[in-house]
Amino acid sequence: MKPEQDFEQYWKENRDRILQNDEEYKRAKDNLKMTSGADWLLFAIPIVGAILFMDWVPIQKELLKWVTSAGVAILLFVVCVWIKSLSTENSNPEEIEEKIKQKAREHFRLNHEP
Repeated sequence: MKPEQDFEQYWKENRDRILQNDEEYKRAKDNLKMTSGADWLLFAIPIVGAILFMDWVPIQKELLKWVTSAGVAILLFVVCVWIKSLSTENSNPEEIEEKIKQKAREHFRLNHEP
């Protein structure tokens, strides 16, 4: 096997263990969880907004009213996710995982050179 293939096999077998031992990665994953009342409120906004929109919008066709309300809920959800991402750290788990994988690749090469 090539060294890169050996590393990819090693990463595939040990990825979860390596990532769970990294504090920065665990913090980034925990930031995505809904842990406070503000998080729950933030994600309740799309539902409340869609319900209020349905009551307010002067559309007579029921199906069109439901579809536009769903669109409003989706739009509000995207805005709330964006707000949540602004309130957390700048690094996301994917970026951190890539850094960890690069470090693991370097460590693997140093320990497995012929």
